[in-house]
This record gives sequence, structure tokens and C-alpha cells, in this order.
Amino acid sequence: MRASLCMAIALLGALAPGARAQGVSDVERAIRESTRIIESAQSTRSERLDAQAVRGALFRKTGRFDLAIVDLTEVLRNRPGAADVYVERGMALVANRQPDLALADFDEAIGLNPDNRMALSQRAALYRAQGRFDEAIRDLDRAVVLNRDDPWAVSERGLDRFSLHQYVDAVADFNRALELTPSSAWTIGYRGAAQYQLGRYDAALADLNRALDLDAFDPWPLYIRGLTKRKAGDQPGAEADIAAALAIWPDAASGVAKDGIK
Repeated sequence: MRASLCMAIALLGALAPGARAQGVSDVERAIRESTRIIESAQSTRSERLDAQAVRGALFRKTGRFDLAIVDLTEVLRNRPGAADVYVERGMALVANRQPDLALADFDEAIGLNPDNRMALSQRAALYRAQGRFDEAIRDLDRAVVLNRDDPWAVSERGLDRFSLHQYVDAVADFNRALELTPSSAWTIGYRGAAQYQLGRYDAALADLNRALDLDAFDPWPLYIRGLTKRKAGDQPGAEADIAAALAIWPDAASGVAKDGIK
């Protein structure tokens, strides 16, 4: 990936969704500058393609997926070996609800560079959305080998293992992820749910309490804490938690059951 594209993606990746509006003027200026380079008669072909790759990434990051796909497709027409551009276009295609085309792009990127962690992680996320958890784990295994300090890859692998009812392995992944990001409420909550599934009710309650300390209005751990209290013999506490969860999320019982939790 060219340095300019890397810098553009790093800039946008640093913008949290709530803060993105603050950087929108900078992003729009970057898009305008990219467009100027693309349209300038003084620009070289390489400069135009670099600018189009940057603009495509910026379009994707700001939700203009059709425009992103057009730009990135033009870059790939001229640079068919640009693995990172395939990843960018794949992410735009996922967001544009074209998963089969996205998967083809991730496959192409990994074919060009089997150690492309972003491509591996994105393909794993797509496999997960399709319920192909074994394949997601395979990609994340490779991503973790490439960088075992990536909390996203480790925690997402734990989620896939949880989905396959591999709770001991899921707990191990969540443990590692929490060494790297100790305040991840959803990771703590999922570890608590895995502990519940393993019958480790004290450990489950500790995690679910902590998850709810971090996000008091998340009905998923709240409902599971109710189930855990019921198993632990705290019937009043169980009913209070379950009622509170249902008040936030009326379909909590069926939603939790879809995750194999009863």
C-alpha cells in the first residue's frame, strides 16, 4: 500500500464514530485534494492512481460505498497486484451488502499476500457473519500468529469458539484479549457467559458484574446474570435481573437462546 493511502486510513481509523464529525472538514479537504490530483493534467499516471486509492479509502470510511467501489476498481484495473486495495474494496463491498464479491476480494488479497492481517481479519468477520465459524477461526489463527498482541483478533476468535460451544478455548482467548484490553465490556461479558456455560457460576458472576459495571444498560449480560443467579440459588436476584433485561430488550430470552444459552 502506498504511504499516502496508509496515512489516510490511519487518520480515519483514529476517528471514533462520535468524533468523526469533528474531522469531517479534514476528510473532505483530503477528498478534494485527491480529486484535484486525479483531474490535473500535470499529474503522472502513478500520482493519479495513488490519489484515487486514497479517495476510494476515504469514500469507504465516510460511508460512500458506491463511490469507493468505483475508485478502487479503477485502481485495481491498473494495479492488479495491490493486495491492500483489494481489502479496501472488499470492506466497501461488505458494507454495500455484496458479500460474495467481498469474499472474492479478500481471497485475492490473501492469495497475493498470505500474511495480510487485515485481509485475514476481514475475511474472518465475513465468515462469521455467514456462520462459517471454523473458517473464521482458521483465518484468525493465522492473524494471531502474525501478531499475538492484537486484541481484536484474539477476542473475535474467542467469539467464534463460543459460537461452536468450545467454551474452554473461548475463555482462554478472552483471557488473553483482556490482558491486552482490560476494560472491554463485551469481552468480559462473553467470558462470563462462557463461564456460565461451563458451570463456573462464581466466575461467571464476577465477569458479568464487571461487564455491567462498565455498561449498566446492556441487556445481554444482564439477562445472563439473571440465569446465573438462578443456577446459584439466588431466585430474587435472578428474577430482578431478568425483568430488568426484558424491560430493555423484550426479546432477550430468544436472543440469548440463539447464542446457545439457557
